[in-house]
Amino acid sequence: LRINTFLQSWNAYRNNKQIPELKELLDTAQKYNLRIEGIAFSREIVRKMPIWYHAEADQRIRTMNHTLASKCLKTKHIVRTVGNAEVIAKALLEEEHEAQNNCGCQKCTHLRQSVQCVHPHGCMTQAMKLLDTLPPKWDPRSEFPEDYQKKPLNDGEDWKAFDGRVTTGGELADIFRIFADKNITPTNELPKLKPDTNVNGRHLVINEIVVATDGSCKNDGNDNTRAGAGIYVEKEHPLNRSVKLPLYLGQSKQIGELTAVKVAAELADQ
Repeated sequence: LRINTFLQSWNAYRNNKQIPELKELLDTAQKYNLRIEGIAFSREIVRKMPIWYHAEADQRIRTMNHTLASKCLKTKHIVRTVGNAEVIAKALLEEEHEAQNNCGCQKCTHLRQSVQCVHPHGCMTQAMKLLDTLPPKWDPRSEFPEDYQKKPLNDGEDWKAFDGRVTTGGELADIFRIFADKNITPTNELPKLKPDTNVNGRHLVINEIVVATDGSCKNDGNDNTRAGAGIYVEKEHPLNRSVKLPLYLGQSKQIGELTAVKVAAELADQ
């Protein structure tokens, strides 16, 4: 099933007979290097991706489109997305299910009656195989950063909480970036951001700390401009810092603010 050339691994045939608006859309996307890009995506987005010809799946998924089980998944089970395939495949993990097409479990019985599937176990197995072609970043069964990265604190009256979460949420349209660097290939591995709470067999307690950061700049716009960064936890706290930015860095309040965040993160990680 070909649904969207930007989300799947097939190319639209372009010629002068093509609808002008469609040709212009494809040409513009190619010219400005539109592509899917992000550190991590929400499970909701991952589940909305088309499973057939999935753009980020292993190439062997293309050989799985025309098997009898795949045809049944398309026509009877109406499997279109990763989420659809996940629902079908989950039945394999149920205790009452037996690995045979005459299985009498509740799920298999329901599929025979509701969609007239004559080989429910085969369709479930095929759905699982489709999911197995997905890299961790696109497999809804993976542990995603959204599973352990917490929502930041609410903003205060005179400060704004830093949101360090790396997950792109929203709709499928939100996963695209334009002007992407052609020389850099996006990774399909998930970032390892989960705190390690076990070191040498010992369980560590992760403590949270609230840090205020800011940047400053004197004589902004002049030749003698100097910028600095400030870090404050509480009175006489050992992590409190004031930092003078070295001259090889740009001297501006914005760079001071970024430096403060960087130094605070490094100090808190010690």
